[in-house]
Amino acid sequence: MNSVPVLMPHMGQSIAEGTVVKWHKAVGDSVQEDDLLVEVESDKVTFEVGSPVNGTVAAITVNEGDMADVGTPIATIETEEDVGASQSATAAQRGPSEGISQNLDSYEQPSDASEQVDIPTKLPDMARDWLSPSVARLALRHGVTMEELESLRGTGRDGRVTRHDLIEHLSTRTVVPGAAGAASTRDEVDVDSLKEHGHVVPMSAIRRSIADHMVQSIHTSAHVTMVHALDVTDLVKLRDGLKAQFQAKYSSKITYTAIMLYVTGRLLRRFPNVNASAFGTYILQRDAINVGCAVALPDESLVVPVIRNADTLSLPDIAKELDRLVHLARNRELAREDVEGGTFTISNFGTFGSLFGTPIINQPQVAILGMGAITKQPVPDGDSFRFADTLYLSLSFDHRVIDGAMAGRFFLGMQEGVLALKAKDFDC
Repeated sequence: MNSVPVLMPHMGQSIAEGTVVKWHKAVGDSVQEDDLLVEVESDKVTFEVGSPVNGTVAAITVNEGDMADVGTPIATIETEEDVGASQSATAAQRGPSEGISQNLDSYEQPSDASEQVDIPTKLPDMARDWLSPSVARLALRHGVTMEELESLRGTGRDGRVTRHDLIEHLSTRTVVPGAAGAASTRDEVDVDSLKEHGHVVPMSAIRRSIADHMVQSIHTSAHVTMVHALDVTDLVKLRDGLKAQFQAKYSSKITYTAIMLYVTGRLLRRFPNVNASAFGTYILQRDAINVGCAVALPDESLVVPVIRNADTLSLPDIAKELDRLVHLARNRELAREDVEGGTFTISNFGTFGSLFGTPIINQPQVAILGMGAITKQPVPDGDSFRFADTLYLSLSFDHRVIDGAMAGRFFLGMQEGVLALKAKDFDC
């Protein structure tokens, strides 16, 4: 009999350790080569590891929920085959595909030494055992201090700060001047050669931060987008009849964004998985319903101020708070608490005439609602057609947490909520 170790696999150049999520085989079970043996995860990805050989599981040395360094044995397979140790180790360390691991790290890793960015090289020694390499490097790139890191509430094992935690912090943090976002590591190129082909404009610090956050979201969530057309004819009439009176009473405009935020806040009570975050194989259903609203700034950047406890606020309260936050955002006067703690996001690109879009999820949330422009569209009416004021809504959601049926029910709830709006909701 030969003993073949199953090693914690390599999961990308920046990953030094992984966590065992679930064993699919127990000691004594027979396995065939490539049978699903165990699920492991890092800060970036969760994937399945198959058995390197035919045989029997002789030992499991790392339990579910425990971490191990890359290359560390986590199990042993007894086999009658003559399998060389180097061959088995190579098979055990191979991820779902070499290309996937390379692709996951490609947005962070320079292609050669000449592309290295000018960032600090290390955090204090105390951080080495507290942060994973990928989290430490991300902190260095964005100029995150030890004091900031220590202030974060980590959701990892033993309270460790994970990549999800740091990305959430960076998305609401004022960008440190000179901090190099991950996006810039790919773009440190021969600028002089680029100038031969056109005008070269460096990304602003906030644009680099947005780029990093969006790319991270694509690599983190299994994005799916569904689109639904809402008949808002009655809502348009209701708002047109009340908007002058509303503004006179509350000194705020009653925008469609405020109305949809009001409806969404209440609807999220019925859909806890839409107001959630995914951490490994766990879903955190948030207690608070804090809805962020994407605001475009004059310099082409973007911020997402947050309406806290949106499910408890009246429509006038939401309209006034949204007015306040938008004003602060466009004057660059938002405080840290104005942008922290969002659990769901709305993006109204209809302001610019777009019918619908496919927005990227704002990590660590699991869904984002996109609002298109309201246009006249023909809709069936018995044996004929009529023109209706139509609002296209798009919901981008994380398929790890939300499936199509839930998204469909969410859209139906939006339609019901819009149809249920009455003058009393406007309180004027």
